[in-house]
Formats: sequence, structure tokens, C-alpha cells
Amino acid sequence: MVRRNLRGLGLGAVFGITLAAAASAQSLDPKAPTPLKPGANRGTLDNMVGPQYWSFNYKKGDGNISVSLTSMGLFGNPTTTTIQVVLHIKGEVVESRDLTSNGHVAKIDIPGTFKESGTVMVELRPTGSNLVRAGGDYAIAVTGAGIDFAGAAAAESAAQAGPDRIVGSYAVMVCAPDFDCQNSLAIRFAANGTVQTTDGHSGTWKIFDPDALIYSVVMGSDRWSLKLVPGRGLFNTSDLSVVVFQAVRPR
Repeated sequence: MVRRNLRGLGLGAVFGITLAAAASAQSLDPKAPTPLKPGANRGTLDNMVGPQYWSFNYKKGDGNISVSLTSMGLFGNPTTTTIQVVLHIKGEVVESRDLTSNGHVAKIDIPGTFKESGTVMVELRPTGSNLVRAGGDYAIAVTGAGIDFAGAAAAESAAQAGPDRIVGSYAVMVCAPDFDCQNSLAIRFAANGTVQTTDGHSGTWKIFDPDALIYSVVMGSDRWSLKLVPGRGLFNTSDLSVVVFQAVRPR
């Protein structure tokens, strides 16, 4: 695990949890991390999907970053899950911390002092074998005079004003009777409301409940009501333990 003194690099940051906060779109692309907004930014990590990426700007002054994690349960029982909180500046890892939850809320704080202006990318990295689904719900917040939120809200608004959040590619995890799932099968949701699988099936999608992120998907005789969990995929609304289409990381 890489551990460095952030003060020597001009960075001092802490992760602190503020429970009154905003939900944002979780980014799976390190080239396009989601800007952190004031308050708690929430998401869900899944080891079968992989890391999620956030970013914030800093200026001279003190800062505080706080991350909390509550691990997923397995068959109704709490599990022990460890994630890594990794800080990047200019493509270089400057700090890495482990955070472990056994079903209860666990938190870490990383305070410090920024010596100059710049940008931090925060990577939240699940650990463990891909044979067993693991992860958990998290919240991340940055506070202090050295945190620069200028432009973060505008960047988030611009992202939300673009294509619907469902748009992207997914791996088919629950195979419909008429799908060819002998090999790995992918499905693509396009911004124009159409959907297509790699085995040639096509159909349409539309949003049913924007606040709850519930979507209706129709492909021939196959119909689904699905809940989007950003950064993880589309889940069965009648059983949120079942991922129907799992998010695919951009390459």
C-alpha cells in the first residue's frame, strides 16, 4: 500500500461525512471522474464492477476529506468488506488507505494542508475475489477552506443535462429465454431510447420514475421493470439483490 506525506506534496485533505447531501452520478471512468459537491456524495461499490472515481479542486488552505462505508449483507447477514481510498494528483498515487466495514458504518478521515492549487482524483476501489459479490454503500465529503467547489455544480449540471443516466453498455447477467447466452452477451442502451444486444435483439427503453430511477425496457416479448443503481447496473425492482444488466467499465 502506497502511503505518502500529503503535506510535502502541497496537499492536505480529509474525508468527512455530512449526512445531508447530494447524490451524484458515479463515474467508472478515471478519465472523467465525477466532481464532488458540497455535503455527502453517495454511491454503492460493487467488486464485480470495479472502482469508482471522483475529483475535487483545492487551493491554499486546510482541507478535510471523510469517507464512510457500510458493507453489503449476504443472505441477510452482515459481511466484512474492505475498500481502498486512493488519492491521485497528476496521475501519481499520493495516498492510499484501507477502510473496512463489518456491516456497521466505518469511517476514515484524512486531514491536511494544501500548499498550492490543483486537482485530486479520488478512487474508491473494492477488494476481494470476483467469485463472491461484495461491496457496500459509501458517502464521501470534502470540507475546509482549502477545498474549491467553484465549477463543481456547473459540471454536475452539465452532466445531468446530457444523455439519460441509463445510457451505456452492460453485461447481461440474467438471460431472457430467447437470448443467446452461450457466450458472454452485452446490451447497449442508446440516448435515443433504443436498446440492442450483441446477439441481435433490439427494443426500446423509457424512464418510468425519474426520482427512483425506475425504467421500463421492452424487447419483443421480453419486458422488464428495472432500477438503475449508478456505478453498478440495472436491478430487478421486485428483488434488488438481482442485477439483470451489470455496468461495463469504459476502456
